[in-house]
Amino acid sequence: MKLRLPFRLFPENMRHFGFIWIINMTIPLYYLLQLPFQKAWIGYAAVAILAFAFRQALWNTEGRLVYALIQITSVAILGYVYNPSFLYFGFYCIMAIGMLPTVRKVAFTVAYMVAAFVLTLYLFYQKAGEAVHLDFIPSLIILAILPFAMNSHRKAEQLRKQLRSANDEIERLIKNEERQRIARDLHDTLGHTLSLITLKGELVERLIPHDPERAVQEAKDIQATSRTVLKQVRELISDMRAVHLADELRQAGQILSSAGIGFETAGDAKRIRTSPVVMNILSMCLREAVTNVVKHSRAKHCKVELMEKAGSYVLKVHDDGVGIDGAGSELGQAGSGMLGMKERLSLIEGTLEFSKREETGTTLIITVPNVVKRQQTEGNR
Repeated sequence: MKLRLPFRLFPENMRHFGFIWIINMTIPLYYLLQLPFQKAWIGYAAVAILAFAFRQALWNTEGRLVYALIQITSVAILGYVYNPSFLYFGFYCIMAIGMLPTVRKVAFTVAYMVAAFVLTLYLFYQKAGEAVHLDFIPSLIILAILPFAMNSHRKAEQLRKQLRSANDEIERLIKNEERQRIARDLHDTLGHTLSLITLKGELVERLIPHDPERAVQEAKDIQATSRTVLKQVRELISDMRAVHLADELRQAGQILSSAGIGFETAGDAKRIRTSPVVMNILSMCLREAVTNVVKHSRAKHCKVELMEKAGSYVLKVHDDGVGIDGAGSELGQAGSGMLGMKERLSLIEGTLEFSKREETGTTLIITVPNVVKRQQTEGNR
């Protein structure tokens, strides 16, 4: 059983514009109603055919060329039988022409339209015994150019959609591959070692009553093995892709610029050398801070400053807006965001400080440990 869709006059993307175009088609009726029916019936028929072909061309992709030619012919008949000013309804035709799939079809239809309208002007003024008026020539040139511009814009939009779709698919495949890689690494890294720890634990349990000294040695082997596992897990996490602060700064600049907020940076984020976990948390805190600036501060300018101190990195986000409650007592998103940042930073022994002054604005100071430098220092000891 074939599913019947509800009838719609125009495609969804046209919304109310399609009705505006149809209403404008009633303008010739004002002129035709002043004529006797014997003279006006051709005009009524031409307007009805034009409206029908206009609507069908929007839906019927396979027959779009035919409906475009029908529209052009209807407009030419109106111009020849009644008045050349009706040729301005050729602007209805260019929508269907611009939607044709190939440039060759667009060029053919435009050539047909130009030839039909030029012939209409010539025959009308020959019939009226007047010299051909040239005031329609500029509009005819525009009618000839617009379909190519519309066709080019439509194809560019299709390419952008295809590119977005391809990028989404690539991102999905990368995520799946990353998940599979992590699963393989975890299985290869932890599976055998955890099985070994389980076996040794059972062995220790059996040895304690009979051979305590060997049980102690086996327990020490379990501790050494567990440390090795912990080191392998840390290396695995460190090998995962992290969100770099430099990329997040670029994104922050785009967001602030879109909100009409001036953006300034100080310090080189590319020089940061820390673990992926710290980098991720620092980047997420920056994102949350910038979001709060855009949503709540009503600021005109924002400055992000990055500094390196003894054993730590300091990230300052300053804006000249009205600020928020530093204690997070507000029930809005800003307070929740502050609490979320504090919770993330507590995982890596980081801190969040907040200051607000009416004359200078609001400043967030985020401090995170330089894990890499700490490890190097401890290693030298």
